[in-house]
Amino acid sequence: TDRMLCAKGENFNGWYTEVLLKAELIEYFDVSGCYILRPWAFAMWEKIQATLDADIKAMGVEGCYFPMFVSEKALLSEKDHIAGFSPEVA
Repeated sequence: TDRMLCAKGENFNGWYTEVLLKAELIEYFDVSGCYILRPWAFAMWEKIQATLDADIKAMGVEGCYFPMFVSEKALLSEKDHIAGFSPEVA
């Protein structure tokens, strides 16, 4: 259906999620909290990232990387959902 189920003014999070799904920009994955950026969404992300990166570097800021942090509790909960999953925590 094309009709939005969530009203933007009443439930912004629900509305935004609906927009992303109906526009086929993301797709949810079987692992809790994970989603897939579909081609259009990834292309938009690359353009945004390139623009921001150029602006930030022009200010003399150096890049750095922060690995994704997942709590041990969240990681261990996934072992029951995925066959052969081996939780590892650094």
